[in-house]
Amino acid sequence: MSDPVPVSSKPTGDSDEVNKSAKSPVAINALSVKMAGAIRPYLDKAAPALVMVTTAFGIAEPYVVALWAYLQYVWEKLQPYHPEELFPALAGFVLVFFGGNFFTLCAAVEAYRLVGFEDTKRAIGKLVASYKVARAASAKDDELDEDGDGIADVKQIGKKELVVRKLGVVAKAVDPELVADALTAINTGLMAVVATLRVKFAQCVTLGVTVGGIAHNLASTHLEPVLLELTPPDYKKWVAPTVRHGCKLAGVTLAWSLQMTISAFHSSSRGAQLFARGTLSYLVRRGYLKSSAVDETGKFFNLCIVAFGLVGFWSQFWSGFSLPFPLNILLLPVRFAEWGLRVLVFMLG
Repeated sequence: MSDPVPVSSKPTGDSDEVNKSAKSPVAINALSVKMAGAIRPYLDKAAPALVMVTTAFGIAEPYVVALWAYLQYVWEKLQPYHPEELFPALAGFVLVFFGGNFFTLCAAVEAYRLVGFEDTKRAIGKLVASYKVARAASAKDDELDEDGDGIADVKQIGKKELVVRKLGVVAKAVDPELVADALTAINTGLMAVVATLRVKFAQCVTLGVTVGGIAHNLASTHLEPVLLELTPPDYKKWVAPTVRHGCKLAGVTLAWSLQMTISAFHSSSRGAQLFARGTLSYLVRRGYLKSSAVDETGKFFNLCIVAFGLVGFWSQFWSGFSLPFPLNILLLPVRFAEWGLRVLVFMLG
């Protein structure tokens, strides 16, 4: 009789799992070292840029903090005049009578107000809190003297080492999940603005191209033969493309004017609401009106909105959506923002 075959006390599968689990930390450490070695050259190349950004931030930070403190000081000084009512009323007045000039900016602000304003407000609060935490941690790090020579450690290292050190201090002090959530909220609001502008631009282009195509059908039948007869032989090849693209350009221009008219009506309505709310609240506080005048569901309040809105829209339409002097100078920063958004819209399109 043959001897019995010895049986292993542990199954082969379990042994393999044990070996894998025993080797996994070593493998992970080796992979980490390999990844760190691969990333380090890129970090070294990025170090000068990080130093430059950090230096620029260090130069700009005191001015930004001083500007914010000054704005808070001005806001406190304006409290007797109730700026929370004054500024919306002034903005509403501009929208009522001149909002059609800034229809791209109005669309962006309205989209941001509806989608991302509240989330962005909370996100900025979280980022400011994180900034304060990071600043306190950095100030504490500036005082460290671990070698005990009487000189702070941050004053004994180069700019590159200082940047790396400060990045480590900030990374330890700040909650990454909080910062990520805040940045996501801000990005969501910005994407809503971009989507709104793209939709409005697409509507203008679609309508303009359609109108231009209809106009081209008429022009190619009645206008193009006349132009061919009047054009010298060497330049006849330019007639058809010029007529076609000219009709499309005229159609897009007409569609843009229609969009400006629609936006002027919207801005007049929205601005009338802001203007009526701020102005009537001020008059109620001064005792010229009863408190029921600021009831947004009341007849008087809504009648004021309708009256302001119609007068503002008719004024914009009658003036050809132009800004009179000196508002064309005073509102120059707003006009720059409007033009910048229009360029952005065309680039996105």
